[in-house]
Amino acid sequence: MAIISDKQKTRGDSLKAFKRRHILSAAKRLFDSQGMDGLNMREIAKEAGYSLGAAYAYFRTKEEIQYELLAGVLNDLTRQLRSALSTMPINEPAQAPFILFLKYFRNHPQEKQLLLFVLPDLGATAQKIPYHVRTVLNGRLLALMGLLANGLHQSGHSSATIAQEETIDFIAYLLGLLMLENGGRLELLNQHPQEMVDRYGKRMLLRRDTKQE
Repeated sequence: MAIISDKQKTRGDSLKAFKRRHILSAAKRLFDSQGMDGLNMREIAKEAGYSLGAAYAYFRTKEEIQYELLAGVLNDLTRQLRSALSTMPINEPAQAPFILFLKYFRNHPQEKQLLLFVLPDLGATAQKIPYHVRTVLNGRLLALMGLLANGLHQSGHSSATIAQEETIDFIAYLLGLLMLENGGRLELLNQHPQEMVDRYGKRMLLRRDTKQE
């Protein structure tokens, strides 16, 4: 029986990680050019220059690739929000960080499609996804929400506890808003996303004042 040294194992892990990144890069190129339609294993393998079987050796399902891509999107959004919040005047409205969240996905329609496709299906697809991949995506979600909650708290609009609660509520509201917009329902209802967020932000402050009385 052959004994694999630690050095060989490290080299093997590094090669596996490299090939996963290579396949993910191919998937990202297809996603950027074709949106969700491009994310099927056969096309991803072809774009990466691998056989279908070789691609499946590194990603068990296309859902796993979708999780990885969404984690990258959330990381990019968090980075942009952190930069914007660092220079945002303290007297900005409470909803300002959440408007940035909304604008990001409205300006990146394919990323919005990925978000709305993957998030509602997280529970149903969880068993298909390796634990470490789920952990990364959940970590990115928590980091994003923590950043938004901290921004709300630091602006003086809410206590830390209330800021956390309001952030969860606001994100749920924004996701619903994006789903309605995606289906053309907001236009049918003669509603504009920016105005809806502004209204929600004002109501959030009223709720905060009630809680803190």
